[in-house]
Amino acid sequence: MNFSRQRECILNYLKNTTAHPTAEEIYQDLKSELPNLSLATVYRNCNKLADAGELIRLEAGGKTHFDADISDHQHFVCNTCGKVHDMFFKLPESLIKKNAPDGFVTDTYKLFFYGACNQCK
Repeated sequence: MNFSRQRECILNYLKNTTAHPTAEEIYQDLKSELPNLSLATVYRNCNKLADAGELIRLEAGGKTHFDADISDHQHFVCNTCGKVHDMFFKLPESLIKKNAPDGFVTDTYKLFFYGACNQCK
């Protein structure tokens, strides 16, 4: 994939945050650094990066969030403020394989927890 300056800035921004921002939030944070940046450009580049496996696209709280941490991990979504937080724990392989339907092979999974974050509880 060809990397434009804007795409590189978006990816670097996401690699340096744990906030799981939306495209709108990324646009707001980068528009002063990149005056020619448009919201459509942020959406397009985030989706291209996600399609290429360089970002995780998360649907949570009715919004699309982006995460540059592509390691195996889970997410906690606050039902009140909508923020997404990382959770890191290893699921037993037997749990993943045991719960797959007969004849199916699991190669990846996404696990979300929902509730209230520390600030909202």
